[in-house]
Amino acid sequence: MSSGIQDLIVIGGACAAQSAAIYAVRSGMDVLVIADEYGGQINNTDVVENYLGIKSVSGPELAERYLEHMREYDVDEEVGQKAVDIRKEDGVFETELEDGSVFKSYSVVIATGGSRRKLGVEGEEQFSNKGVAYCAVCDGPLYQGREVAVVGGGYAGTEAAVYLSDIAEKVYVLSRSGKLKGEEITINEVLEAENVEVVREATVKEFYGDNLLEGVKINHKGEIRDLEVEGAFIEIGTVPNSDITNLVETNDSGYIKVDENRETSTTGLYAAGDVTNKGAQQLVVSAGQGCQAALNASEYVKSQKSE
Repeated sequence: MSSGIQDLIVIGGACAAQSAAIYAVRSGMDVLVIADEYGGQINNTDVVENYLGIKSVSGPELAERYLEHMREYDVDEEVGQKAVDIRKEDGVFETELEDGSVFKSYSVVIATGGSRRKLGVEGEEQFSNKGVAYCAVCDGPLYQGREVAVVGGGYAGTEAAVYLSDIAEKVYVLSRSGKLKGEEITINEVLEAENVEVVREATVKEFYGDNLLEGVKINHKGEIRDLEVEGAFIEIGTVPNSDITNLVETNDSGYIKVDENRETSTTGLYAAGDVTNKGAQQLVVSAGQGCQAALNASEYVKSQKSE
């Protein structure tokens, strides 16, 4: 290895990144992981019951297991800052952090995942952390015995509704399409819960209240309706954290385009997990993609260093 140049830099702090780091080290690579924090979206998940080999585990516990596993290997870490740019000069990648420090490598794997999507409606910002929240697992216990709403009827929304049904007195699930999506077992739990009401073909128009959230105005099948709730959980998926570099092509939704080898439009630059345009957003998929990206990056680095 040339002085001051890592074989591989992995950017990200969750499943895909840690899988990539492990496989890269096992392939003989000198690896640096850059993460602003560890855990990612799994920290917002109550219980994981569909990860092969583990019947049931809390999201935060599984995240900790991933980190412990990665640290069994000789992996360098830069934690607490975001990577803000990736450049390529004379065949070497330069990854810049928030404080201006720069790390060089022969290859990079971007595994930065996604951030919670916002509605962008009136009152959302005003009542953020004052009744409007984006993590049912994190903030749900604050609403013991109260009435709450879950905005979103997909995977995240149905899982949040099931979790909140054990805490809140009443849970409204607002589905814009009118359909519930996700795992069939979870959908059935939502439909069978006595304190959960699914409001179909409903969109949020406004969050309102005085100092704290007091309710939500919704458009329900063309009619404006008030839901008097003290908590509203926005569970409408994520947006990819892909604005880290101009070296990649993205699709219309901002996801990084990759080929079958997880390589981006720039040779030697790979991406894995929820930040990419391929694969379901599931832990088992992200772990596999991290592995794939790392193995292909390792082959690329070895070819570069043999020249």
